[in-house]
Amino acid sequence: MTAPVPAAGTSPVGEERHASWLELFFDLVVVAGIGMLAHLLQEDHDGGGLALYVVAYTAFWLVWACFTTYGNVAGEGTRALPILAGMAALAVMIAAVPGIHDEHAQAFTVAYVVGRLVAARPWRRTTVVVDLPVVQALTGVVPWIVSWWFDGQTRYTLWAVGLAIDLLLLLTLSGERLVRRAQERLDEVRERRGRGPGSRRDRAGSGVPRREGHDHAGGRRGGRRDAWDLEVPETVDAAVSDVPHLGERLGLFVIIVLGEGLIQAIDAASEAEWDRTLLVAGAGAFTLLVGLWALTVRSGYAGVALLRPAGVPPRSAWFLHLVSTGALATLAGALGGVLDSPARALDPGELALLVGAFAVHGLVSAGVHAALRDARTAVLLAVPVVAAGAVAWLAGGTVSAAGLVWVLSGALLVQLALAARNRSPRTPPGDGA
Repeated sequence: MTAPVPAAGTSPVGEERHASWLELFFDLVVVAGIGMLAHLLQEDHDGGGLALYVVAYTAFWLVWACFTTYGNVAGEGTRALPILAGMAALAVMIAAVPGIHDEHAQAFTVAYVVGRLVAARPWRRTTVVVDLPVVQALTGVVPWIVSWWFDGQTRYTLWAVGLAIDLLLLLTLSGERLVRRAQERLDEVRERRGRGPGSRRDRAGSGVPRREGHDHAGGRRGGRRDAWDLEVPETVDAAVSDVPHLGERLGLFVIIVLGEGLIQAIDAASEAEWDRTLLVAGAGAFTLLVGLWALTVRSGYAGVALLRPAGVPPRSAWFLHLVSTGALATLAGALGGVLDSPARALDPGELALLVGAFAVHGLVSAGVHAALRDARTAVLLAVPVVAAGAVAWLAGGTVSAAGLVWVLSGALLVQLALAARNRSPRTPPGDGA
């Protein structure tokens, strides 16, 4: 008999719960991580540097996601030790980022592998994590282990291959198929135990007495534990997400990313010349971050603008969260790199990075709504983004940091105005477009 997989978008708990103090403490490592990755991006945002940044961010996000899934599914049964161990692994990864090009790359690799192995540890063999199967499917970790014996570009390529395997599994593995296969394996084990030599059935027929003196936890009381006494469950446990709690956890991550953008802007302003141009640029940066918060957190889900809560299945929400927050983190990091001299004209690389990150986030959000057959919301999100990109491209090398920030902020203000006009009077704020 196969355990049923709950429908996507349903919660296995009876009442809504919120992030625990342990989960909030765990998220502190995200604050440090986003900040350190921002500095990595500012140091080198050319082709190779940007690729390494994407790999490092994805690895960091994936370890965070694995432990967040554990806390989400386990609920009040979450044990502190695995979460704290994951926090330590992420801390080592973060500390290794400044030296990720050379002497600290090995430390980053080892910490990632340890984090993934620790994240897989709390789950029972008869439990299938339906919404984030990479927690248990450790195939993608193998290239990381192999990379221990390589240096330079080969090492980073192996990292990328491992992450690509994990993302492919996330997108292609079917929850129902995973549960069905696990159930088939469990049935085979039970069949062997029921009919094989030395089984309970065999001992019962041969008059062999059952050994006594064992406690309910499978411990030993005065003798060696008898493998015959191990109980095998009849069905596989399908571990599904607590969707409201997951939405809160994903939203908190987005807030941390936007908060890092504010920190980067403030840090840049502290070193710039305090004049009218800085005032204009600072107001534009603040408007940009507030607009992103309003679209992606207050009225969005999983980092997607104007998406109603639980608007997509948890499996899709995870992937969208990775892409959306990656774009927002890139935007936040690049923002700090240009506001120290807001009057200067941006070089092509900086312009492409800022506009590209902004466009990826906006167009992904529009694409999600298009896939959900909400053409009106898709259009109101896509058109201002495309228009902002066109203005930046036409301005070319003449656009300043302050000017570009207001071009992007203007696109967000248009989106917010159109969304407010498009929203039904009966729809409460925060419930979508």
